[in-house]
Order: sequence, then C-alpha cells, then structure tokens
Amino acid sequence: MRICEEIKKKFIHLSKGQRKVAQFIMDNPNVVATQIASEVGRQAGVSESTVIRFCYAMDLSGFSDLQNKVRENLIHNGETSLKKKSAPVSKVENNVCSAIVKQNIDGISKTFNQLNEQQFEEVVQLLHSTKKVHLLGFRQSAPASFWLYNNMAMLRDHVYFIEHEADKIVQQLTLMDEDSLLIIISLDDEYEDIITTVEIAKRKKVKIVAIRDKKLIAVKEPADKVLIVPSAQEGGATCTIVIFALLHALVESMVIQNPKQYEGFRKKLIKEYKSAKLIEIGKR
Repeated sequence: MRICEEIKKKFIHLSKGQRKVAQFIMDNPNVVATQIASEVGRQAGVSESTVIRFCYAMDLSGFSDLQNKVRENLIHNGETSLKKKSAPVSKVENNVCSAIVKQNIDGISKTFNQLNEQQFEEVVQLLHSTKKVHLLGFRQSAPASFWLYNNMAMLRDHVYFIEHEADKIVQQLTLMDEDSLLIIISLDDEYEDIITTVEIAKRKKVKIVAIRDKKLIAVKEPADKVLIVPSAQEGGATCTIVIFALLHALVESMVIQNPKQYEGFRKKLIKEYKSAKLIEIGKR
C-alpha cells in the first residue's frame, strides 16, 4: 500500500496536529522528500515532535522512513520532476548539515541556559557519594540510560542498568535501599509508565533523580531532584543530542569531584580486563 493510501486510511484516527502533517504530506510530497523534519513541521504549522509522532502513528520507524515512503510514492507516480525541482544533491546535503548543526547547538544552549544549577550540582554530588546507582529509561530513553551506565561503570562500582522488563525491574528494586540512587530518564510523556516503580523506590527511602522534558503538573513531584531538558519536547535527533550532552556534563562534573579516585578505578578496571583476556588466551 502506498503512503498516501495509508495516510487516508488512518487519517480519522490521527490527532488534530497529525492531520495537518498528513494533509501537508499529500499536498507537498516534494518538500517532505527533500527537507528535514523541523522544516516540514514549520511549513505544516506544527512542531517537529508532532511530525515525529505522526511517523509513529503511521507505524513508521521515524522521519527517514517517512521520507523513503514518500520518495517511493513519487517514483511510482512518475514524478521525475523531483530531481529537476529540487536543489543539487550536494547543495541539499550542505543545507541539511548546516540546519542540523544549528538545531543541535540551539537545543544544547537552550537546555544549559535554563538548567537549574543548584539541582545540577546536587545531582553531581549524589552521583559521586551515593553507594549504589541504578539507571532506568523506558522506550526512547533507554539508550541514554545505557550510555550513562556504560560510562559510570568505567569510573566507579555498584552501577546498575535496569532493563525494560517487568521481572528485571522488580529484581533491581529488591536491591535498592537508603544507600541507593535511582536515576530515571523519561521523555515524551513516558513518566506515567514508571510511577509505580518510583513509588516503590520511595517507600524504600531510595533517592530519586528525574531527567525529563517538562515539570509535572497533574501529579505531585515524586523525585528528589529534577533536571529539565526543554529541547526534548522537540523530539527527533535533536532531543537525543541534547540528552547525551547533559549526561556527559554530569559524568565529567562527577569526575572533577575526585579525579585521582576515578582515574585509578578506570586504570584498575582496564588492568583486570587485560589480565582476564590473557588468562582466557592461555586456556585455549
């Protein structure tokens, strides 16, 4: 089934903003095929995150998948004018690269300019001083959580990554106590999915840090510390870049608390890894 047919079939189930995107795609396929998500959103009169959510509503993996579908549709309809009407490939690529770089810089600047410095410093102190650190991220937040786990595990012990499976979450909760820190990265209205986990952790006197795109309004804030990433509301790759920039800043700030300690742990870990590899080779 072609993309336009799929859109017409699901149109009635789309939100108001997503319908704007759908109509824009059907009316302006050439624009969608050659522009980035933020530009499509601007011309359609919606946010980039709405464009991304439209892609998910259409069961697509993201904006690139949508572009591929639209291009296939253009070829199917014999619209070979696409190449003539669009700018040369090199020019389009340069424009896209410049737009993406600017978008990422703007997103990072916006986040750090609005960052609560006191909350940030307190989170750094928790990372440095708490005995056990547990990291949790659902769906699109999981990669960021895993990145933080990998980097912290190279610098200190008792760092745990919570897999997105009910039994794994329960298992991790049993390990938590008043000496534990639970860091939750939740983007794109995912926080409701982990309220139960947070409530259980709170009852065990676990310290909780939340990293998300906005403050809670409907419910009372359960986290002890909150870092807001406003650019995450825009969705897409910019959201990913900004989150990783913030996590990188947290890790580096933690290391500054005691550089010798963290460097010593890292070197010890590398030495143990090399020794284990030599033993393994010797057994062959």
